[in-house]
Amino acid sequence: MNTLAQTGLLNIDGSAEKWIDETLGRLTLDQKIGQLMVFPHYGTYITPDVVAMIRKHHVSGLRIAQKFAAGMGDARSNGSKEVVNWEEDVDIFDRPSQMERIHCTASEFAAALNELREIAMESNGGVPLHTAFDQEGEGADFLFEQRLYPFPMGLAASGDPDLAYRVARALGRQTRALGANMIHSPVLDVNTHPDNPEIGPRAYGDNAETVIKYALASLRGFDEAGIAATGKHFPGRGHSDTDAHFGLPEITLDRETLMAVHLAPFKALIDAGLPCIMAAFTAYPALGAAGIPGATSKAIVTDLLRGELGFKGVVTTDNVQMGGLLSKYGMGEAVVRCLIAGCDLVLCRAYNRQRFEVLNSVKQAVQEKRYPESALDASVARILALRWKMGIVGNGGIVDVTQAGSAFHDPEIKELTMESAARSTVIMRDNSGHLPLSRDQKVLLVEQVHHFHEFINNSYAHPGMLWEEMRKHSDNVAVVAVKEKMTDADRAAVLRRIAEADVLVSTSYYNYRSHAIMVPFLEELKATGKPLIVISNTPYRKFGVPDFIDTAIVSFCPSGKEHLRVAAELVFGKRKASAQLEVTQL
Repeated sequence: MNTLAQTGLLNIDGSAEKWIDETLGRLTLDQKIGQLMVFPHYGTYITPDVVAMIRKHHVSGLRIAQKFAAGMGDARSNGSKEVVNWEEDVDIFDRPSQMERIHCTASEFAAALNELREIAMESNGGVPLHTAFDQEGEGADFLFEQRLYPFPMGLAASGDPDLAYRVARALGRQTRALGANMIHSPVLDVNTHPDNPEIGPRAYGDNAETVIKYALASLRGFDEAGIAATGKHFPGRGHSDTDAHFGLPEITLDRETLMAVHLAPFKALIDAGLPCIMAAFTAYPALGAAGIPGATSKAIVTDLLRGELGFKGVVTTDNVQMGGLLSKYGMGEAVVRCLIAGCDLVLCRAYNRQRFEVLNSVKQAVQEKRYPESALDASVARILALRWKMGIVGNGGIVDVTQAGSAFHDPEIKELTMESAARSTVIMRDNSGHLPLSRDQKVLLVEQVHHFHEFINNSYAHPGMLWEEMRKHSDNVAVVAVKEKMTDADRAAVLRRIAEADVLVSTSYYNYRSHAIMVPFLEELKATGKPLIVISNTPYRKFGVPDFIDTAIVSFCPSGKEHLRVAAELVFGKRKASAQLEVTQL
């Protein structure tokens, strides 16, 4: 059927071309539509629901995560007026949003993924299932027995792109052993707006040159580890002051600035062989997407990305349950518009019946010739080519479960994790000379519990971890642990202890997912007149280190033990900082 010639796929040999054309030729319409879909598999056990998604609906891939996500119950899409044929024969496993994750080993999770892969190979004519995950540093959805590394901005603070390469390779080694195939990283956004609530330190920097240099190194590391990298969020969400998770941002920069700054990293990585790109749910009037999400715009995805920039790989949507998309369309219509615009994969992260709306709407669009079957075939061909490049066509991606967690204990991985912590942690300023503290000073530590400390909650990452590390240097450290979003009871508990301290140390962790922020309480601590040292996960004044803080340390991965060990050593003068921020707009 010569589909590959139509799509213009690059670097496909004769064997791959034969397999792709033969596979595409025998797929039914329902099977081809399923190949566009990436649906969730969270936790450790297999439900009838996820099995049905593979056997009956032929899903292309699974977005895998250790934790259970909020919003997994039965829900219809916002504002949808479509008639949806809900399927009653599929057991939707509704997990309450407050349900905690199940603790399990890497081997146990890998075994579950192996079973799902076997189901896919048996049910879908030998078409393998791929597994995608989110990991940008600091911690993310996929945390089974992994050593954790800094946010991209921390890697750039090291001044060494080779460190970014080795970290990406190590991250890929750990996750590939578990059975992951595709990572939603690197972040190619250039964070030029300091009030950006969702990018910030997830970006390598606030200029295109820095982002390109470190992203290219990361791409090389992912590639060598056998993980398909996904550059995001095209055409760049770095100059926004609103969050696409909750509404539709609009970036009003002119086309020349967008091309020279925000699109430059995408072009550089495309030229370097980037296999996947994630399209953003943000409006770009200067690029032909005024008032609509970029992922739904043919001007953005087809004309600009595929045409002008020459991208031949796979385009995935961001999570189609984000407010930036659903503020404009119902779920089914939103997905159809993304596909018509030129996207290949549809990422849907929540367990609910909206998945059926997506499947039904896409099928209807094909049958009505609104979404041409030729375009569907081209997308499926690109997706199959990606599977071939992942190396999972032969055995479906089955891994050796006995080796799934082995990298966690690998001496090279352990050494690199400590090195990345030491070389990324920044003493942002010490204007009043509070550093280093002495063993004799009475310290009150206000430890905001990082969300991953609660979530991982084992000897590697847990609440109270900074206190544990500081106590190695002084017996005079008291602590009050407070919630990520402080309560009145938290505030009262801290203020009761102020008088006993010579110096205050407070963490200030910003969670871009929940917009948790400590800055208002830092004002109260500053007003006590006590010396105050802040340890944050972001250098930005609005979210972590306001201007009135005289002494601040930035740890770009406070969810990992090694990183808080370095922070404690800096506080007590047991280590000298070498990292320097490369960003200027804070």
